[in-house]
Amino acid sequence: MKDRLRFAGHLGLRAPDRPLLAHLGRSVDPLDQIDALADHGFAGVQDLFLKLRPLAEQAAMAAHMARRGLVLSSFGGDPMHWNTPLWSAEDEAGRGALQASVTLSCDLATLCGGTGAVCVAGHDPNRSRQAQIAAMTENLKRHAEAAARVGLMLLVEPIAENRIAGLLLHRLEDGLDMVQAVAMPSVRLLFDVGHVAMMGHDVPSALEMCQGAIGLIQLADIPDRVDPGLGALDCAGILRQIAKLGYSAPIELEFEPVDQTADGETRMLSRLTRLIESS
Repeated sequence: MKDRLRFAGHLGLRAPDRPLLAHLGRSVDPLDQIDALADHGFAGVQDLFLKLRPLAEQAAMAAHMARRGLVLSSFGGDPMHWNTPLWSAEDEAGRGALQASVTLSCDLATLCGGTGAVCVAGHDPNRSRQAQIAAMTENLKRHAEAAARVGLMLLVEPIAENRIAGLLLHRLEDGLDMVQAVAMPSVRLLFDVGHVAMMGHDVPSALEMCQGAIGLIQLADIPDRVDPGLGALDCAGILRQIAKLGYSAPIELEFEPVDQTADGETRMLSRLTRLIESS
């Protein structure tokens, strides 16, 4: 793939044995998948399950990514609690659990030479949404300086309610307001193209609206988070807008290929190349 726009591939979205290039790699082992991504021109790796891996495996992955010239674009900040109200905790126990989670995230950022942690919170029906948004904003402020010291970016991700219900941030505007309220470079917006489109936004216009707050972009076509170029979005136009805004971090490909075979993964990569060439 051409390097004008760089991509990151995942090591599994719903499970760690279902990576983006499951059939093009020697195996689904993370080291083999890092090789597959590097061999096919990727710039980065996304691993939602990194925190759950043994310490020795985390260290081996960090070393192997460095050898192959890949960055860790992001990992799941709380893979076991991503849909709970952890980030909006106001009680002592909840804030203690959040502190422990952020400390582990900082350790991973140190190990990998900087990275991003995806911050998602569940909605507590017994508390007002406004109060929970305010609490999450304060918790992000509380941890922003520690994150900055180790090169960790706390990535606030709004998620479309018609895709995943029950989460705190289901409006792009709420995530943007939160990032702007924290006003720290270590707290940025995770702009997921598929979710933003499912919220009803025109994606290029939304990118322009959020450009000063974006820390990471994820790409998937709609409906059903399919391969870019197989759905309803003008992905070439979206990539043009991303390039126009001067975004330079890897774009994470957050979908499972529609055709989960080696040939299907090869065709997916070819479509991405054509999209870049036409963007």
